[in-house]
Amino acid sequence: MFSTFLVASVSLLVLWACIQYRNLHIAYRSQNKSSFPNNWLAHFARTTYTNSEMVTRILDEGLVAVCITPQIQTTPHLTAMYRLSRFGQIWHEGYEPFAHLKTDNVIVVSPGGNILWTCDPESIQQFSKRSHDFVKPVEMMGMLNLYGPTVTATEGEQSRIYRKTAAPSFNDRTHASAWTESLKRSLSLLQGWEEMNAPIEQLNEHIARLTLQVISFVCFDRPMDLPSATGLKANPSRGHKMTYSEAISSMVANISTLFIVPPPVLQFSPISTHKQAMTSYTEWQKYMEEMRDETSASLQSSHSKNDLSLLESFVQAGQLPRVGSKSSPISPAAVLGNIFVFIMAGYETSANTLSYAMTLLACRPDLQRNLQADLDRILGGRPSSTWSYDHDFPKLLDGYVGAVINETLRLYTVLPFLPKSTKEKAQMFTSGGREYIVPPDTLILMDTSAVHRHPKHWPVVVPRGKDGPPFPVSSFDPARWLRNSDDGSAYSPVAGSYMPFSDGPRVCMGKRFAQAQLCAVLATVYKHHSIELAVKDDKRTYQERWQEARERADKELSTNVGFLMSLKMKGKVPLQLVPRKK
Repeated sequence: MFSTFLVASVSLLVLWACIQYRNLHIAYRSQNKSSFPNNWLAHFARTTYTNSEMVTRILDEGLVAVCITPQIQTTPHLTAMYRLSRFGQIWHEGYEPFAHLKTDNVIVVSPGGNILWTCDPESIQQFSKRSHDFVKPVEMMGMLNLYGPTVTATEGEQSRIYRKTAAPSFNDRTHASAWTESLKRSLSLLQGWEEMNAPIEQLNEHIARLTLQVISFVCFDRPMDLPSATGLKANPSRGHKMTYSEAISSMVANISTLFIVPPPVLQFSPISTHKQAMTSYTEWQKYMEEMRDETSASLQSSHSKNDLSLLESFVQAGQLPRVGSKSSPISPAAVLGNIFVFIMAGYETSANTLSYAMTLLACRPDLQRNLQADLDRILGGRPSSTWSYDHDFPKLLDGYVGAVINETLRLYTVLPFLPKSTKEKAQMFTSGGREYIVPPDTLILMDTSAVHRHPKHWPVVVPRGKDGPPFPVSSFDPARWLRNSDDGSAYSPVAGSYMPFSDGPRVCMGKRFAQAQLCAVLATVYKHHSIELAVKDDKRTYQERWQEARERADKELSTNVGFLMSLKMKGKVPLQLVPRKK
């Protein structure tokens, strides 16, 4: 999930959209309506988007939508375009806006710029794999460079250097270490939950501590300052106001403030949220600088190593001069920038996926029992200390555990959309046997929420509970990912219709790392325990109380999902750990 570090780009897009709308609104207001007619906008659309087959859509206040497939030639579809314009609600909309427009490719043309929305797998494949033609919109994503340049928000040679530096660290040794550490930390998490002897109301927070512990230890040689993932209080390190985990957690919580308000402004702002954001920003920078300096000293005092951790790889690259140059290929700021983005993306995304998977399984006890039966089949009665990355992990990933992970990522993809851009040159792509031209400087948004629910590639959902659109609990069906019992073939989605780890040359470097971590945690938790919905203790029947808890969970998993850095439940679903009944 690391590469999908496009994680914060979502916030940037929200801000960018607001600015574009404001500029468009001001431009429109500043004109007399008679001098800003619809036919002028239609002309603007046709001259901006040069394909004569495009069908222009004149929308309210000067916004023009052009539908790529020329099937719709009637009135404007204001509702559908409005739904696509609400970036924070894209996950909730799913495929519906495209169904309304009867097309999988839509371009919105305005004086502020063009945006091409797509949920067409064929188009997505081209946008993902032609990395020289369709590039990252680095101007927008540059806000991710809070501490320095990052692999996420750079392009060209600079981005290639960062990927080349990071890629060797994601090897079998690292993945095996992630597996082992995740098993160990999961046992600690279970112990903490058992000692609580109370409903689990902070599931995402507890899981986030666990995933932070794993990535910090495996990739950054940093043992965590919390002995238990459930939150035994630790004191800040010497010279710090926050602990390591508090600093990064607070950074993520205040990321929107840090994106919008420059640190010099935050430093002198009297607003409490600004003060908190600045403190977390400063504290996390100090922790990163300490890690960098300690690692630099260690590398200089020891013999050269071939098998470097992710942190060691970046620090070493920052020390070695480039061939024919006196400077290193990676600046000191870029070392910090990449430490930040890898840790942030690595722990937050895995924690969210695990939280959704556990809550979905609590809502569907029948599927939870299927998972446990498969764990028994693969692991037998062996203790977790004997579970092997080489022997057991592939079987788990290929079985019901992997199916739960795949289905959870289909329903709650890391980002609801992935951005690309054509930059200064128009590009051509093919869809349905026809060629289309994308104008220069067009923002392309690959709508993963829509393509993961596309009725052509995924079954139409029949709502069964109280969950609202896009009905994640009703459509949760891990069995779709299992091998075909007739010929033994694994289920393989249509290329471009499923991309939780992105695709093409920019596919996530940390995919295997994340899969090892997710499998280890789910196997450890569910082998000897069940996680159930916590029900109220009153005079009603258990079934009535459970149904009430289920309806609340349905709501939290659907209508109450929000998204800034990533998709996350705004509220809480109380759960309880129960020893498994054999």
